[in-house]
Amino acid sequence: MAQTTTNEELHAHVLRRLTITAHPGQTEKNASLDPLDVAAEIIEEGYASQPKSQSLINYEENGEEAFIKDWLLDLASPEAGLRDRMAWFWHNHLTTSLNKTQLVHVVDQRRLIAEHALGNFRELLQAITVDAAMLHYLDGSYSSGDEPNENYAREVMELFALGIGNYSEEDIRVAARGLSGWYVDYETDKVVFDAEDHFSRPLRFFGTRKRWTNESIIDEICDQPECARHVSRAIYRHIVGGEPESQKLDELADVFRSNDLEIRPLLEAMVLGDDFLNHVRSRARSGIEFISAVTATLGSDSLDPEPWSLWQLGQVPYYPPNVAGWPGDARWLNASQALGRTGILFEAELSDRLIDRLEPTVDKVLNHCGLFDVSEDTRAVMDAALKKFPAYDQGLEMLLNIAISSPEYSLA
Repeated sequence: MAQTTTNEELHAHVLRRLTITAHPGQTEKNASLDPLDVAAEIIEEGYASQPKSQSLINYEENGEEAFIKDWLLDLASPEAGLRDRMAWFWHNHLTTSLNKTQLVHVVDQRRLIAEHALGNFRELLQAITVDAAMLHYLDGSYSSGDEPNENYAREVMELFALGIGNYSEEDIRVAARGLSGWYVDYETDKVVFDAEDHFSRPLRFFGTRKRWTNESIIDEICDQPECARHVSRAIYRHIVGGEPESQKLDELADVFRSNDLEIRPLLEAMVLGDDFLNHVRSRARSGIEFISAVTATLGSDSLDPEPWSLWQLGQVPYYPPNVAGWPGDARWLNASQALGRTGILFEAELSDRLIDRLEPTVDKVLNHCGLFDVSEDTRAVMDAALKKFPAYDQGLEMLLNIAISSPEYSLA
């Protein structure tokens, strides 16, 4: 997509991609600054941030519903930053489902991912491999060396680290044995390693013959040349949007690889490079991004989002459609999504605070929604609505509904 000429839109783009959404007033606050300077500051603040302290005790009364709503409100908060953005990305990339594990384990996993979200991919993959929720989800728990379960061995290479075609079926069989011996104790909920259940004889994996452990298996996978490319491509699609050109992907993978899979140098090369600002609205807003944005736009006193609304949009944390996570493509723009998103707007009731503060004009409402560069069609629909529904006849509600339902708002 060609670079927009609207400076405010570039600032909104930076906020949408590096945090979760542009909150009202944030873009105007940054208006005098260079957008890439703002991006650099968000990266710096992300690395200075600390993961939220979480415990199962926070969710003992309302269980999964409280856990899901807590995450949604965190993402919609003005304090949400780069760590929250990347933690959401990693949950989708290294996905796990509550259909096969327990709340205690996903609470721990959310904390684990938040801690590693901006760190080192190798360390993140090592940690997630022996995480209780992942051991349950991909059947690693009680996988023995004599009868190994190959699910995690396949997915860690196919989806998490290497991509299809960059490993063999024999590599899967060997990796499954190297990863064996771990289980989740049902009485203590702790992860335990049983050396007697681990396959300890030498095997050949990616050309190297030795005795393998879970750590050395993951190290060997991360050392494969395609690992840096596969992970760089996934992060690029999420942060920049679209498919990277081959030369750009090579450059980013080289940065990632030469920094031993540290995430920060990759993000800086990706965001502060020459094409980040040329990808304004180059991908669809997913369901969680949309409802986070609407909550930020209207305020939680106008729209108190509930987990049911995420089911309506098809994107509930820890309930992915499959091990590949949620797609990041145009399926978020189909008719059923439009219907679900419109339904959520009908649940909103504007607070007196918002009514008093926001003047019902087209420009004021667009800017409040973080839309600084819209089509003539969108503006014409809003102009016509304001003539038909003036301020004393819920004109503000109508303008907000049109802006939030616009094609521009549906794009990240």
